[in-house]
Amino acid sequence: MSTSGPSAAPIPLHIAGEPPAPPAPDVIGTSAGAGRRPAPVVRPGVVDWAALGVEPRWKDQETGDCAAVLSPFLGPATGLEPYKRYVAGARQRGETALVVACTGAGERRHNVFSGTVAPGIHLPRFYGSISANPLPAGVSPELADGLDHAEHDLGTRLLNRPPDTWFRLTYLKEARSSRPGAARVWPPPGEGELRPILVDGLGDPVAGVWVPAGGGARWFVVPHGTDHRLLVEWLVQHALPAYVPGALTRARSTLVRDPALATDAEARLVETIAEEQRAHERRHTELQQQLAALRAVADPLRDGLLFGTGRPLEDAVHDVLVAAGATVTRLDDVYGTKSADLLAEYGGRRVLVEVKSANNRPPHTLPDKLLKHLNTWPGLTGTEPVDGGVLVVNHQIKLQPAQRDVEVYTDRAFADALPVPVIGSARLFDWWRHEDWDAVRHAVFGDTGLASPPEIAVPDVDSKAPARPGLLSRLRW
Repeated sequence: MSTSGPSAAPIPLHIAGEPPAPPAPDVIGTSAGAGRRPAPVVRPGVVDWAALGVEPRWKDQETGDCAAVLSPFLGPATGLEPYKRYVAGARQRGETALVVACTGAGERRHNVFSGTVAPGIHLPRFYGSISANPLPAGVSPELADGLDHAEHDLGTRLLNRPPDTWFRLTYLKEARSSRPGAARVWPPPGEGELRPILVDGLGDPVAGVWVPAGGGARWFVVPHGTDHRLLVEWLVQHALPAYVPGALTRARSTLVRDPALATDAEARLVETIAEEQRAHERRHTELQQQLAALRAVADPLRDGLLFGTGRPLEDAVHDVLVAAGATVTRLDDVYGTKSADLLAEYGGRRVLVEVKSANNRPPHTLPDKLLKHLNTWPGLTGTEPVDGGVLVVNHQIKLQPAQRDVEVYTDRAFADALPVPVIGSARLFDWWRHEDWDAVRHAVFGDTGLASPPEIAVPDVDSKAPARPGLLSRLRW
């Protein structure tokens, strides 16, 4: 995306490092010898600067009027003098010193205290450094909280086009100790903060922005190997408008316009866009709150049905039956272990529900526990007759749900001979998440002859989708 307007000038950008050398031309009459020719060397800086509206300033070129520093090849800014001239110019103009530095390029070393360490970032003056520890392959970073618009955009771009290696970033403040006998050390260590933009699964920063105390500079630290065009596009389109708008004003860039010079039509449309953005953000916040509320309910039930044992699994089964419209009594609170776990009632039917779990394939003895409770039920004080029982089993817990057997018992001869239905809690979970209450009631209570209660919303069913499972073929009363 070009940022140049009808009379815009390219934005000067200091690229810390040597300018890219042109490829060596092939000379007629020479030969590379027999065999495969060596692969071409990938040279840094292969970027269409003009298309991006940027004028690159390399080593030994003026940096005092640059808008920012990009150091994609050699980590920290190469050479102190170009950086000092850039900072002096930014300070004179009252602008923020903006640096994008890539860490981790070069030879790695290992020690017993820090593990594997790659070349890091040396911060200016006495602010210390930012170390880089290579992380294992397969790390999946995520956005940190509290990002501004430009930081969020950089993090999103890095997630969409990640580098080959992520690095754990650690801010090391310079420790300046005095020599024996010295009263004090001058100058004292600087103060600053490394704010995360992306964090790994342990919450450690893998990309961030370092800001010195009192502001005045922003050093964005990203992994070596980040796409150069990505960084230049982000600098011009997001970082400069957010942090150094004066640089765009000097270049007469179309990315920055003086609102005082806008036409009434432009001003009205800008306000309309701003209101649409505010409305979108309000709606987005509302939807996020609704999603959080749904997950607060779904997460414990989902975890209980798929991975739970004992009381958490029993509670999840209880909640599904209640959601399906049944009246459920916790029998353990009344009879202890003398009876089944739950008594469920719906449509004039009453059934005992026994809930069990198994790390692997369940033993064939599990149904015997429910049969025993059915036999002893009439002898318990204050009981009324039941119409049967159902065994719910969370089986093969050690496996991921997609890897588990669909049926609790895969031995068809054994399953067909069972006098009571056996339902996998994973199947119960599928019915619950699709709000298929008919399937839940049919599996637990059989055919009650009752229509779905009007207050229960049944989702639309795609005619091309496979039919949802009904009553198990082995269900007998």
